Amino acid sequence: MGSKGQSCFERLTDEEQASLRKLCTCLADRNIPDDHAEKLMSLGLVELTCGDIGPTSAGRTAIARLKAA
Repeated sequence: MGSKGQSCFERLTDEEQASLRKLCTCLADRNIPDDHAEKLMSLGLVELTCGDIGPTSAGRTAIARLKAA
């Protein structure tokens, strides 16, 4: 798992990883703490689009690889 998304994902706390997982689901409630959102954005795992925060391809890839492992 040498992808950029995976290496960034490994730098997150368990709570921040849970926030990313939450954003990668289709749940209606995708609110996460602001500090988690800022860190995920700074690592390129999420982005702001159309006024909402959502995962980037790197964020989705990191989550998918964890599910496959």
